[in-house]
Amino acid sequence: MANIYLVVVVSIALIVACVYRASGLRKLNHIPSVGSSGLLGSYWTAFKSLTNSSKIVQEGYNKYRAGAFKVPNLGHWVVVLNYDHVDDIIRASDKELSFHAAIEDYVRPVYTFGPQIIHDAYHYSIMKSQLTHNLSAILPDVADEIAVAIDETLDLTDNEWKCVLVLEIVEKVACRAGNRAFIGYPLCRDSDWIDLNMQLTNAVIKEGLILSLFPKFMMPLAARFATKTADRVKRGARHLSPIIMERLRHMREFGEKWNDKPDDFLQWCLDEGKETSADLLAARMFAINFAATHTTSNTFAQALYCIAAYPQYIQPLREEVQTIIGSDGWTKEALAKLQKVESFLKETQRFEGNASLGVKRRALKNVTLSDGTFIPKGTYLSVASHAVHHDPRIYEDPNVFDPYRYIKLRDEQGDSSRYQLVAVGPESLMFGIGKAVCPGRFFAAMMLKLMFAHIILSYDLKLGSISYPASVCIGPAIVANPSAKIMLRRRCDE
Repeated sequence: MANIYLVVVVSIALIVACVYRASGLRKLNHIPSVGSSGLLGSYWTAFKSLTNSSKIVQEGYNKYRAGAFKVPNLGHWVVVLNYDHVDDIIRASDKELSFHAAIEDYVRPVYTFGPQIIHDAYHYSIMKSQLTHNLSAILPDVADEIAVAIDETLDLTDNEWKCVLVLEIVEKVACRAGNRAFIGYPLCRDSDWIDLNMQLTNAVIKEGLILSLFPKFMMPLAARFATKTADRVKRGARHLSPIIMERLRHMREFGEKWNDKPDDFLQWCLDEGKETSADLLAARMFAINFAATHTTSNTFAQALYCIAAYPQYIQPLREEVQTIIGSDGWTKEALAKLQKVESFLKETQRFEGNASLGVKRRALKNVTLSDGTFIPKGTYLSVASHAVHHDPRIYEDPNVFDPYRYIKLRDEQGDSSRYQLVAVGPESLMFGIGKAVCPGRFFAAMMLKLMFAHIILSYDLKLGSISYPASVCIGPAIVANPSAKIMLRRRCDE
């Protein structure tokens, strides 16, 4: 019976979406389209973009290099901006071009996580403050978890070459390492907690996509059938409840400080005093995992495939890691010295990318861009991120993978901070831009360096007999290829 209701509701939603899409198109008639701008033709372009978004956006970027253009997705039209428009986004206030409004419409967090995540997003300030300022303190635990997680996940015997699915391995390692900093040991090694958070990204994106087909007045009803938020929260709360109760007891007995007080995200949330319910904190931890784990594991998987595809860089990178870690240990200061590793990771981000359409915004009022382009209220906007990162006006030989690109740029231009992994700018959009730049990027960079350095130091790797593209398009997202495999074994010359 529930399935019948869902079919009826989806059918009504599609009819409403068609009407909404047609009205949105009329407001954007002054902006050129890529593909057909007719109702049926635009849906065909939208379906093609589910697996071919990069080529469609690149076509528009090449054709309308001096201005904006629009592309359809299944729910609405998106106005695509180029490199010259990035300053407009940086200057715009949240009341004009809103990142949060755009993300709400893509992910529907009120329904996929819970309304409290939107109404009081205090975890963002914790990311900016405690998480970033405590990197040195949490680094040893995260490094320990990475070493144990890689060893247990690969499960190698001596001298054995093993063929592995890169993304499958990386997701487990990144999820465990991230949760060592989020909820601490031993829950970070609990298989059910890890499985729950590994499944989270795909579940939320799928649920958000389904909900995006519905008008707002129908969403509460649709969410009852299309989301499993309550089940996720209940399952997560079972794990967190005893931990929270114990920590609250310590806080009542000892106040703000006690011996062995946990230094993790869950404790920082408890210190805020805003939430003590296991259900609410489970949803909060899911939101943090959703923001952090997927993007980190995606880049790490791409980087591992790239280093296996370009084995000539393994030894120079390994020598850098051996020299610096051997001298300074696994410390924040040592990671800052890994210039070749940092350049390799940043070039992987640039070359492979994480989105054909990044830097999402929604216009909350009518806006006119600096080139005179009029953006009506309600319009969805994105920057052609992947095309910008492959623009020969910005990067020399942009379609060549050059692991030392950012070392060369730093040496040529003398600005080391501009080319760090965490640096953002109009030519470097991997972590967003402007007021909505990723607040957890310093933690993500630490994780990436630790994971990559540990693999380089402790394992040999190579491509298998079949080569794969490192990345694939799923809608506007660019993700590590889930079918890509590499060969790994423990280093024999240690």
